[in-house]
Amino acid sequence: MAVAPQTALQQAVTDLMPLAAKIFDEVRSASRDIEGVTRPAWSVQDQAAGDILLQVAQQQGLTTHVDAVGNTYATLPGRDEGAPRVVSGSHLDSVSRGGNFDGLAGAVAAVIALAALRQAGLVPACSLSAMGTRCEESVWFGIAYVGARLAVGAMERPEFDALVRLDSGGSIAAHMADLGLEVEAIWRQRPIINAANTKAFLELHIEQGPLLIERKTPLGIATAIRGNLRYGDAVCRGAYQHSAATPRRLRQDTVLAVAELLRRLEDLWHGIEDGDDPSAVFTVGKLFTDPENHALTKVPGKCRFSLNFGSTKQDTLDRFDRALAAAADEIAQRRRVHFDLGAAVGSSPTPLEPTLREALNASAERLGIPAIPFATVGHDASVFARAGIPAAVLLVRNGQGSHNPHETMEMEDFEQGVQVLAATMFDLAEV
Repeated sequence: MAVAPQTALQQAVTDLMPLAAKIFDEVRSASRDIEGVTRPAWSVQDQAAGDILLQVAQQQGLTTHVDAVGNTYATLPGRDEGAPRVVSGSHLDSVSRGGNFDGLAGAVAAVIALAALRQAGLVPACSLSAMGTRCEESVWFGIAYVGARLAVGAMERPEFDALVRLDSGGSIAAHMADLGLEVEAIWRQRPIINAANTKAFLELHIEQGPLLIERKTPLGIATAIRGNLRYGDAVCRGAYQHSAATPRRLRQDTVLAVAELLRRLEDLWHGIEDGDDPSAVFTVGKLFTDPENHALTKVPGKCRFSLNFGSTKQDTLDRFDRALAAAADEIAQRRRVHFDLGAAVGSSPTPLEPTLREALNASAERLGIPAIPFATVGHDASVFARAGIPAAVLLVRNGQGSHNPHETMEMEDFEQGVQVLAATMFDLAEV
């Protein structure tokens, strides 16, 4: 594998950091909300983010275009422009009143990486593209990765036509048309990205958990993307009874039934995490009684809750599901309640390409930048991996989590991430 000249490329990335900071500031200003930022999918706000990136890319001598979906691309032409390219990027949208770096950091990093390669005088063997995807966040249309899925041809027309933006009630086609996009062209041009024209997809993203903070390490290299199994609207039904007049043997207490179920699932989680699957996670995001009927002196007759299991192993998700069904049935019979878990939704775990992970790690080691491996959450990279395009994810240390206004990615960490990304993209082009 050819190796990118280190000193010139590192210096070019460093020189471009003020420009990167300017992009972050301009996008923040264009999408500022009462708190944090809001960039809905196919809105003037995420459109502004894409326009700002395209303008910067053009100023840096990169070629640009926008596909029929509204995904943005900036390209550094390679010596063989017909060869399969290397693509890097992330999403332009945000959650409502979220942070400015979730998604945007990866889109900015890709543009800055290509600009740095050009500034360093490096011409890759194949073309390199920086991509800004639309609608990665599921809060807008109820499903995630819409822009990426449309780009790789992983969505059929009936599913597309049924999508309605949850905040506005408008169809996805209407929102696209409002921005001047020709919806019918999506179906004439698909798939835009495929395994024949793209040799790799790399996504830089802020870490959305605290591991890099805990380990005092600037970068992480994702080993896999967790799948998940989710019951979003589960309910336990029993009977409202007088708290002082009803003995334990006659109670149909939904809160204690749910509490017992959750304790069993947590015990299972601890055993799995301490055993053969440290990637396993378990979350109860919602847990509440009915405020119109609950009272200090009532045995609770209804309790609603949610369950969210995650893992990089499908066997673990299946094990959670079997244990949940068995425990709910046993507890319901013994406590004389009824569990209605509702419909399960989720996604399968997505392995990430080992050779790309090795390439990222090799670049980090060569540049003297610490990086550690661990599993990550859902990202656009999973869509490309499932489309047969080798994919990997590079994580950048970020305080205060994500999906909130308090993301605190430091520009020094971002700079190191871009250095690793740029070097790896160039190296992959030379393979």
